[in-house]
Amino acid sequence: MNKPPHFKVGDKVAHPKKPEWGTGVVVDAQPATHGGIAAQRLRVDFANKRNTTINTAIAPLVSGDQINPNATTIPKGLGQDMSMSTNTSKPGAGWLDELEGANGGKRELWDLPDACDDAFASDEQQLDATLDTFKYNTDPGPLFQWAVVQTGLDDPLTKYTRVELEQAFPRYTRDRDNRLFELVRQMKRNGQIDLLRKKAQNCPHRAGRQLLEKAIRS
Repeated sequence: MNKPPHFKVGDKVAHPKKPEWGTGVVVDAQPATHGGIAAQRLRVDFANKRNTTINTAIAPLVSGDQINPNATTIPKGLGQDMSMSTNTSKPGAGWLDELEGANGGKRELWDLPDACDDAFASDEQQLDATLDTFKYNTDPGPLFQWAVVQTGLDDPLTKYTRVELEQAFPRYTRDRDNRLFELVRQMKRNGQIDLLRKKAQNCPHRAGRQLLEKAIRS
């Protein structure tokens, strides 16, 4: 396995599998290892996902220098295979800039909490974090609380309308549910089926318990 590239504070980076995050800047870099491989534990502020912790042995990043600012398509190997037209409204804008602006600021509404996909946490811890998000729903109170957590604003309605929150929530739950199924598959492969069943029995949120039971049976 190739040694991951080395980054330092201030470097511009991109996550090949998360182009929707936009370009990022390394704000903290610490040495780390994973499976005996020397790597780094980075804290990165992406344009659309702030304060994200990355283990470069698990989620290799690419240098911002590898992204052609004048590209009209996503470079080979970076993210999804999808064409992007040149953004004529912003000179020099590349595919990442277009992705950043495609949905305005709403992207923060459907980003999953970092704890649901923390490379430094166990599968069980990530599952617990994912199940905890089932406390939110489309009822006025829980939906508002969800928006507060997602945006960091005391009053998310100063930035978004109620309709926008209701439109964003289904995308959030779709990604959350997909993450839950992914974690269950990993834990089943690791022989943790009894632990999963215990989690289902103890889950305080009915929707989370039902989906977990479905994922266990699948």
